[in-house]
Amino acid sequence: MFENPRDRQVLLASGWFGARGASFQSDLLACAVAKSFDEGEALYNYGDPANGVFAVLEGSVQITAPADDGQDFVVHRQGGGFWIGDLALLAESNRLVSVVATQKTRALFFPSRRLDRLVRDNPEYVRDFYALSHENMQTALRIMANLAVTGAEKRLVLRLLHLDEGASKSDGWIVVSQDELAEMVAVSLPTLHRKLHNLVELGLIELGYGRVRLKDRRKLIAACQC
Repeated sequence: MFENPRDRQVLLASGWFGARGASFQSDLLACAVAKSFDEGEALYNYGDPANGVFAVLEGSVQITAPADDGQDFVVHRQGGGFWIGDLALLAESNRLVSVVATQKTRALFFPSRRLDRLVRDNPEYVRDFYALSHENMQTALRIMANLAVTGAEKRLVLRLLHLDEGASKSDGWIVVSQDELAEMVAVSLPTLHRKLHNLVELGLIELGYGRVRLKDRRKLIAACQC
């Protein structure tokens, strides 16, 4: 299953999977199928029938949801250790979001028929899957709460801190375009440019082409608390 020994470490480091019992971890991984996705390729799209759960091993995915005007809204980005697809599966309903690889991404796919059999043979595992939904709901609520914060620069800092936690980045860079970041923070592109450059001048972040790097998390956190 794990040709790369780092893959298991990535999964164990994630809050949900790392907190599960050894039997559940072993039984769940026995259901996995290795998958690879190119940049721009969808793991699944809004409205698709639920067919399983995904765990990102390497790379990054972007989550979008449709607004009432029909436009897709960038909700979040996450890298290695991220699990997604549980909600529609448990509800036996269609997908509420689209999940697309933002770079070459490796993942584990857990087909619904295997998970159904796993839970049928081990009914107590239902609680483990609901724990995953709880964790993903916590992330969604955090995103909504941060969007409700007054002040564009503070919303930007909060989103950068959140993205930095979940990014796959050995070199410290968060891969995200300014167009996408503006959507995530709910500001115009000119406003985003001004706020980003304010943070650059303060020595808190560094900008690259389609990427951002945090230079001082402690000072960024302090800026949010002021």
